[in-house]
Amino acid sequence: GISIVAADLMLAVWAGGTYQIAVPEWLDGAVTLPVITAVRSNGASVFLTYPFYRIAVLAAAIVIGIGLWLMLNKTRIGMMIRAGVDDRAMLSASGVNVHAVFAIVFAVGAGLAGFAGVVGGSALSVAPGEDIRYLLASLVVVIVGGMGSISGAAIGALLIGLAEQLGLVYFPTYGVVLTFIIMVVTLAIRPQGIMGKSR
Repeated sequence: GISIVAADLMLAVWAGGTYQIAVPEWLDGAVTLPVITAVRSNGASVFLTYPFYRIAVLAAAIVIGIGLWLMLNKTRIGMMIRAGVDDRAMLSASGVNVHAVFAIVFAVGAGLAGFAGVVGGSALSVAPGEDIRYLLASLVVVIVGGMGSISGAAIGALLIGLAEQLGLVYFPTYGVVLTFIIMVVTLAIRPQGIMGKSR
């Protein structure tokens, strides 16, 4: 149908190649962190250098996460969103336009997804088929963290991200298995996720 035509059109325009979005010049370069990675034979310390762009991405993620948490827990629209998730019919009966509330939620989510795509395209590469990888990682993060919890999603993302990177360092062939082991253990011990509520 329409999705196949759209996919064919995108392949015709971008030719199915791999793309790298350039990092802005003001975010390019490395920063020396106060973390000692080695000591030379003459006694001089070697400090860790880390890309400034990745530090900026981490800071942006923390700010966005705190902003979302504050919006959901401290504002009127957040109260309506939480009420709509729990009992849509009751929220509608109290005179709130539920469709408008969920349209706002969709717009915020779509905007954040687009922002994440640009950020991810700069840190990694953009290629056909990459969407499946990120969707699968997102699913694992939500399962581990707990559905409907921003703090759970943050904890899940931290656990899965660290597990993925440690797996790539210590056993590259089976690194991705570590994330699924964490998911299985979480489902066995706490099926609703680390911060999820049992219903």
